[in-house]
Amino acid sequence: MRHLIIYIAALATLLATSCEQDTYDKGEGKYSNMMADFVEAHANAEKKIDYVITDNGDSLVLAAPLELAWAKTADSTYRAALYYNKEGATTIKVMAIEQMLTLRLMPKDSIAAMKTDPVGFESAWTSKNGRYINIALTLKVGTISETSKKHRINLIPDSIVENEAMHTSTLHATLYHDKGDIPEYYTQKYYFTLPSSTLSAFNTDSIAININTTDNGTRTLTFAGKP
Repeated sequence: MRHLIIYIAALATLLATSCEQDTYDKGEGKYSNMMADFVEAHANAEKKIDYVITDNGDSLVLAAPLELAWAKTADSTYRAALYYNKEGATTIKVMAIEQMLTLRLMPKDSIAAMKTDPVGFESAWTSKNGRYINIALTLKVGTISETSKKHRINLIPDSIVENEAMHTSTLHATLYHDKGDIPEYYTQKYYFTLPSSTLSAFNTDSIAININTTDNGTRTLTFAGKP
């Protein structure tokens, strides 16, 4: 399994800009009533996104199905960040949508050397439906272009710790981060998602993730596993 590669894409800036416009635009512009959610986006038989299910469990239908470069498989679902306006009780107009960065658990023998370059930690939480662990991190980046250099981030399993008294077990993992020689011109926020079902392969009840942070050194985040 390959490292998750973070492309420093222009759409990341678009999403951030949209959010700022939502904060300050108090008129009747297209951003004045904009909402944002993390979703499971469904691709229909034509590989177009036709509806989404939010982390709160709401099913929303796109007024116009979207063809997106990253939705390559028919009749499938994708994890995405969605910005939208409602056009009815369950119908929406998409303002921006981007596939989320999914963390993967990679075996230690798949990497040449462990790297834990520090990242900025902002927040972490389990989705309301219990299906995903979401983590917001900040990274130092350079210019935004298709040829921009890339961060490499994933999770490396360390050990499984058994709690015999509670009859539970916890998977301990470390955030792998290789920033390479990327110039650190400014800070950009990124949202990462980890499917809770990932823990099924390890048969554990929870996961503890060690993250090397820029402000507080190593920080451990613990989450329940598959709901």
